[in-house]
Amino acid sequence: MRAEAFAYESKILAGQGKKEKSGYFMSLNGNWKFNWVQDPSKRPLDFFKTDYNDSGWKNFKVPANWETNGYGLPIYVNHPYEFAGKSKMGAKLNPPFDIPADNNPVGSYRKKINIPENWKDKQVFIHLGAVKSAFYIWVNGKKVGYSEDSKLAAEFDLTKYVKAGENLIALEVYRWSDGSYLECQDMWRISGIERDVYLYATPKMDVRDFKISASLDQSYTKGLLDLNLSIENYRMDQKTLHSKADSFMISTELRDASGKLEWQQDSGLQGVLGNYHTNVSFKKELPAVKTWSAEVPYLYTLYISLKNGKGEVLEVIPQKVGFRKVEIVGSDFLVNGKRVFLKGVNRHEHNAKQGHTLSHEDMRKDMEMMKKLNVNAVRHSHYPPDPYWMELCNEYGLYVVDEANIESHGRGYDLAVTLANDKQWRNAHFQRISRMYERDKNNPSVLVWSLGNEAGNGVNMYEAYQWLKKTDPGRPVQYERAEWDFNTDMIVPQYPDPDWLVQYAKGKNTRPLIMSEFAHIMGNSLGNYAEYWNAIENNPKLQGGFIWEWIDQGLDTVKNGKRILAYGGDFPLEGPVNQNFSDNNFCVKGVVTAYRELTPMAIEVKKVHQFIKTAYTGAYKIEIQNSYFFKGLDNIRLNWEVIEDGKTIQKGMVEDLKIAPRERINLQLPVKLSLKKDKEYFLNVHYVLKQAEPLLEQGYEVAYDQFALNQAEFQPVGPSLTGKLNVKQNAAQCELSGKDFSVRFDLEKGLLSSYSLKQEEILKSGPEPSWWRAPTDNDIGAGFNKNLRKWRNAYGEGKLLAAELQQNSDGSYSMHFKKELLGGEAIAGQEVRVYADGTLKITNVFTAVKGKYPLLLRMGNNLQLAKEFENIEFYGRGPWENYWDRKTASLIGNYKQKVKDQYFPYARPQESGNKTDVRRVSFTNQKGKGLQFIYQDSLLNFAALPYSLDQLDPQEDKKQYHSGELVVQDKIFLHMDLQQSGLQGIDSWGSQPLKQYRLPFADHSYTYWIKPIR
Repeated sequence: MRAEAFAYESKILAGQGKKEKSGYFMSLNGNWKFNWVQDPSKRPLDFFKTDYNDSGWKNFKVPANWETNGYGLPIYVNHPYEFAGKSKMGAKLNPPFDIPADNNPVGSYRKKINIPENWKDKQVFIHLGAVKSAFYIWVNGKKVGYSEDSKLAAEFDLTKYVKAGENLIALEVYRWSDGSYLECQDMWRISGIERDVYLYATPKMDVRDFKISASLDQSYTKGLLDLNLSIENYRMDQKTLHSKADSFMISTELRDASGKLEWQQDSGLQGVLGNYHTNVSFKKELPAVKTWSAEVPYLYTLYISLKNGKGEVLEVIPQKVGFRKVEIVGSDFLVNGKRVFLKGVNRHEHNAKQGHTLSHEDMRKDMEMMKKLNVNAVRHSHYPPDPYWMELCNEYGLYVVDEANIESHGRGYDLAVTLANDKQWRNAHFQRISRMYERDKNNPSVLVWSLGNEAGNGVNMYEAYQWLKKTDPGRPVQYERAEWDFNTDMIVPQYPDPDWLVQYAKGKNTRPLIMSEFAHIMGNSLGNYAEYWNAIENNPKLQGGFIWEWIDQGLDTVKNGKRILAYGGDFPLEGPVNQNFSDNNFCVKGVVTAYRELTPMAIEVKKVHQFIKTAYTGAYKIEIQNSYFFKGLDNIRLNWEVIEDGKTIQKGMVEDLKIAPRERINLQLPVKLSLKKDKEYFLNVHYVLKQAEPLLEQGYEVAYDQFALNQAEFQPVGPSLTGKLNVKQNAAQCELSGKDFSVRFDLEKGLLSSYSLKQEEILKSGPEPSWWRAPTDNDIGAGFNKNLRKWRNAYGEGKLLAAELQQNSDGSYSMHFKKELLGGEAIAGQEVRVYADGTLKITNVFTAVKGKYPLLLRMGNNLQLAKEFENIEFYGRGPWENYWDRKTASLIGNYKQKVKDQYFPYARPQESGNKTDVRRVSFTNQKGKGLQFIYQDSLLNFAALPYSLDQLDPQEDKKQYHSGELVVQDKIFLHMDLQQSGLQGIDSWGSQPLKQYRLPFADHSYTYWIKPIR
C-alpha cells in the first residue's frame, strides 16, 4: 500500500489536480460484462480466457453493489456474521469454514480495453478502489493475483501482462471469504465493486511512495516539514551481471493557498539501481506558518517533481499539506496547543438506492450538511473511506479518527476465542491496520488512528498498536475494545450516560475520554443531548464524542406498490424471511435520513454543537462567548428581536462582532420596551454569516438562542356566562346544546363523543384520558412496549365508577367521569365543563393507587377531529417536533402549519410530531372555523397526525412496518397532553430516559380550555 496520490506528466496538470485529464489515467468505470451465480460451483471456470464467448452476459455497471441492482439479497445483521446468522456465534464458529459451500455468490466480470501506444514504455497499474469481499484478477488470460480487504484499494502491476491495443481484464469476485470474518460491521452486508476502478501509468522511474510530516514547534507558530520519498526504478538491466544506476533529481515547491512560493529545494543528482529503489529526504523549518484546524483548514500545496539526469520532468505529484500538531499532554488531547472538543459523528458510506457506492455529490453533500450542523469531527466507522472523502476532510475541515477495516463482533471478545488474540490471524489484522496508515498518512485531517471496532483485544492488537506508535509518533492511537488496557491512548467508551462521564472526570484515570460511540439515534430519539454536552464542556478529561450514526442505513424500495425505506428483514420482498439473518430496523439510526435530508434530531445536534454561546445578564444585556478555538467572529452578524406573545415588536442588528477565539464580550442591546404584565416577552438572538464561507451561503444561521424577559401572568379565558344550555339525557348518553353548538357524551364509555359547531361536527371523539404513546425504538429497546403495554387501552378497558352531570352556579354544566384502571392500580377522573357560548374546560386528574412502574409514557388526552380542520396555528416551541428532553433547538413562537406535515416518516412507524410548552393551539378549516385549545395551569404538549395509534402501534411485537405504507385517514388524531416522558438518547437496548425526564407513576392533574372559533 502507498499514500493516496497521483503523478502527473506536467506541473500544469498537477496544479489542476484532476487525474481524469492526465494522459497517464484511464477510467474503467462503466459497463462490464457480468455473470452472477449463488452457488460458486456453478461459476464459469474459464471465463477469463480471451476466446471466451460472453455475448450472453448482461452489462453491469462498475462501481455498484450486486444486491441493490438485482443480484442477491441485501442482508442486515448487527453482531452476527451474515453467512452464519444469529444461531452460530462466538465459540460455535469454526473460522474460516462457516461460509456455505453452495451459497457464496460469485460475480464474474469481463472488460475489453485499449491501451494507448504511448504507454508502451510506461509501467502500467490497475487500481481497484474497494471490492467486497475478495477477488482474483486475470489479464489477457493470465492470472495476476488475489486480494481481500474490501475497503482499501488493491493495486497490481500489469506491465508484463498488457500490450498496446486491445486487452481483456477479468475479475472473479466472491461475496464471502476468510476476510469476511474481519468485516462484521453494523451495516448492510452487501457485495460487489464499490469504488472506482482505473488504470494508471508511470515512467520507468517513479516516486512510488512518500511520507509528509507537517508539524509545529512548541510555540505552535513555526512549521516543521519532514518529507521522505521512496523512488522506484522499474528498468530491468539486460545482458549484464551488475546493475547500473540511473540518475534523477527531486525538486520540491511548497506554495501557500494563493500560490506564493514558501519553500523550494532540489535534492541534487541521485542514483538508483535498475529494478530497485532508494530514498530521498528533506527537512525544513518554516517561520510563521498558517496552521490547519477543522475551523480554519488552511492548506499549502507541495509539488514533488521527479526529473531524470538531464533535468527533464518525468512526473509531478501535488499534495495538500496542513501544518498542525496533535498531542496528549496530561489528561488533555490537544490540537495546535488547544484543548478542542470533538463534536463528531460516526459515518458509514451509504446511499439509499445504491448501497455502499457513493458519488462525489453524495460525499460533498455529507460534508456540506456536517458543516451546517456544526459537526467538526468524523470517525470512519468502521473502515477507511473513499479517498475523495479524505480530500474533503482536508479541504473543508473535519477532525478525523481513521479506523481500520476490522470488526469481528460475531466471534466475541473472550481472549480464548477472539480473532484479535489468535496469532493465525496476526497478518490479517496487521495488514489492514498498516495499509490504512500507509494510504492515509499524509492527510492533515487524520488526528487519530483506530485499530478497528468491536473485534476483541489481544496480541494482534497489541502489536499493531506498538507498530503505529513507533511508525507515527505524531498521532495518538485508540481502540474501544482495549477499554482500560495499555493499547489505547485515550479512553473511548461506547454509550455511557452523562452521569458516568462526570464520574470518570472526577476519578483517578488520567487519560482523556472521547466517546467512540454515543447518543444512539434510532428512530425518534436523541433525548438528553444537551445534558451530554453540559457534562463534556464543564468537566476535565472529557472532550466529546461521535454520535452513532450519521446516516440512516435504509434502502429505497417499492413494496406492494408503495415506496418504503427498507431495513433488515425486508428482503425478499415477497415470501418468508429467515429471521436468523435479520436485525430488523437497527440499521436505521442517523442524524440525517438515508436521502441526506434533515431529521428533527439534526436540528438539535446543530443547536447543541453551536460555537457561539450567549447568556442573558439582565436589562437587555447579553454576554457573547466565542467558543471556537481558532476562529474569530469577524464574519458574523447578530440579528436580534423581541417578541411579545409570539409577535416581533422590536428588532435590530449588530454588524461587527470582533471576538477572538475563546473570548467573550458584554453587549448592551438598544431595546426600548415597557413590559406589560399580561404579555409574555422573549429576546431572540440569531448569528448569521455576513459573507459566504465554504459550503455555507451568505446569511446562513450558525447559532441562535432565546431568553425569557418576564413571567407573564396567566389571563383567564373568560367564557361568556350569558345564554342558556339545553340538556337531553338518557341512560346511554347526554347532550348539551347552546345557540349554535352541541356537545354529546357517551355515559357508558365515560367519554365526550362529539362536538358540533353550526351543525358541523368538529370533534368526533375525546378528550379521552391516555397514558400511552406509539412506542419509539428506544421505548421498545427499554421494554416499555411490553412492560407498560397494559396502559395502552387502560381507560377504554377501565371500570366506570361515575358518569354524573352537575349544574354549576354560573349556569354552566359539568360532566364528571371517573374510572378505575388496571384493577384498581389507578383512578382517572375527568371533568368537562360546558359553557353556554360553547367553551369547554377540561380537567384531568390521575391518582396512582398501587403498583410499581418505571414511568408513564404519557399523561394526556386523545381526541379525533374532522379532517377538514387541518390548519394549525400554535404558540409554543417549534417549528419542528420537540420533546421534554429534546427541545433545546425549538424556540417559543407563533407557528402556522398543516396536519399533513406533522408526522416525520421514521423508517418504522412510531411516536412523532409532538410540540412542547404550548400556550395555545387552534385547528381551523378553510373558512377559518374550528377550535382553539388554551392552557390553564400547565403548559401543554400537542401532536396532530393523520394516522391512528393502531397504525403507528399495531401490535406488541415489532414487525416489518414502514412509514411509507401508512394510509392517511379521514380524521385527525390529536393528543392534548400534560407531558410525555423523554425520548432518551443514550442507547436503544435498555436505557430509560434520564430521571428528570421520566413522567413518574404518581398523581397528576392538568386543565385546559377548548374554545370555538366561529
